[in-house]
This record gives sequence, structure tokens and C-alpha cells, in this order.
Amino acid sequence: MTWVSVPTMLPYNFNSVSNMSHPFSSSHYLIVSLSHCLIVSLFLAACDSGDIIEQATAKDNDGHTVKLTACVKGGCDLTDKYTLSLATFKSGDNYALTAYTIPTTADGDTEVSVVAPNVGSDISTVELVITNRLRQRVVTLASIRMDDYADSSDTIRLDVGMVDVGMFNVIQHHVFNQSCIQCHGGNGGSGAAGLNLTEGQALTNLVDVASTRKEGVFRVVSGNATQSLLHQILAEGGEEILHYNHTEVLSSQFKNDVAAVRSFIDDWINKLKIEDK
Repeated sequence: MTWVSVPTMLPYNFNSVSNMSHPFSSSHYLIVSLSHCLIVSLFLAACDSGDIIEQATAKDNDGHTVKLTACVKGGCDLTDKYTLSLATFKSGDNYALTAYTIPTTADGDTEVSVVAPNVGSDISTVELVITNRLRQRVVTLASIRMDDYADSSDTIRLDVGMVDVGMFNVIQHHVFNQSCIQCHGGNGGSGAAGLNLTEGQALTNLVDVASTRKEGVFRVVSGNATQSLLHQILAEGGEEILHYNHTEVLSSQFKNDVAAVRSFIDDWINKLKIEDK
């Protein structure tokens, strides 16, 4: 097994800094080598090997320690606008207070072990999450509520197994499966407007396929989000395009994160090539 030491980006303590115009400016990050902070350990190994080496991590009495173990695939599909992280969030806040970046390999699967130390009582959730450049939550892939561990002094483990963070896979599992298939194929048949968005069907039925409801428009146009009907019906002002409020469906699931999710979908469309269908 090869052990790789990777530099990581640690969050600065923004609460101790005054006169800061924006708490998420990249200029306020503190870069620390992994050898000093012992936060992230990355092991390149087969995901079915079961070999995740324990890492000694210093812990003081300021809070809990949360340890994530996961086997990550599809990370190379994320554009440079997005980061996969183990992040902490306060209640009602969709910006990460702290975020520990999870590196991914160019291809294949990556077995990772990441530690978030000193998680204080002000933290509501610790999440395996995709964030944008502002550290705004886009999609939560796994999460624990810290209230459930208030009386625990042991390391809290978040073991998620295999997770595919490819952009379309994230959209399929966390948008279509959660918000769309109730009308579009989840009960069998072709779905509303002949659009089946279930797994194994969605990509073929969306990409470069003409809409059956709006003449001259394609459901998804490879490489062009703004010309895609999917973008148009989810954008602000698109509520009545198909005489059904699709934006409300998305908002009911993602609430304060809906704009970030729209952008994520647009970025997936914009990176599509015709051969990706």
C-alpha cells in the first residue's frame, strides 16, 4: 500500500478576526502542510481491500473529533468550481464554518480517511459535502447531527462506504431521485411528458432530446445550459413555462441552497459533449 502525504487547506479562525469584509475570501485561508496538522490522510488502495490505516490525531478538550472514511470515485469529473470536503455547519447556515478538502485521483477509486477535530457545541452538522468556491453547500452526500453525540467523548465515525461524486451521478441521486421521479417514471411507465428520469433512463431521455411540450427546444443541449429546457424551467421566472412550477419542487428540497444547485446543474450541462450521452 502506498501512503501519500498531501498538503491541505485549513480554515482560518474567522471569528477571531475583525474588519473582515467577506469570511469566505480565499485570501484568508491558512495553508499548512499535512505533516504539521495531521488532518487528512490519503491512502491509494483498492476500495475492496478494507485497509484504512488509523491515523493518530491530536485532540484537545475543545470539542468532538469526527472521522470520515469513504471510498470516493468520480472526483475527476468535478469542475474546478467545486470541492469535496468534510465540513462543519452551524444551524441554518449554508456556508461551511470549517472545511477539510478531500483530494481525489485523476481516475479510479480513492480510499480516504479525513478527520475534523475540535468540533464545538455551536456546530449543528458535520457533512460530506460538495461546496462551491465560497464554501457554500451545494449537495450533502452524508451527514451526522452533532446533537446525537452531545454526551459522547469518543471519536465520532462517519463511514459512508463507496460514494460516486461524478456530476451527473450526484444530480441523479440527490436531485432527480429525491425531487423528480415521483412524476417522471418512479411509478413505472414513461413519466410525465414522456420523460423518465429514473436511474439508467434519465441521461438518454434528457441529453440532446427534443422536448415533447415546447416546440423547437431540447431538454438538455450538450454544452449549452441557457438553451436547455431543464435550465429554463428551473431558473427564476421559469415557473410557468410548462404550466407547472418546477422551481418550487427544487426549492422545497434545497431551500437556501437552491441557487447553488441550479449552478451545479448548469455546469454539468456546459461540460457535456455530444458523445457523453
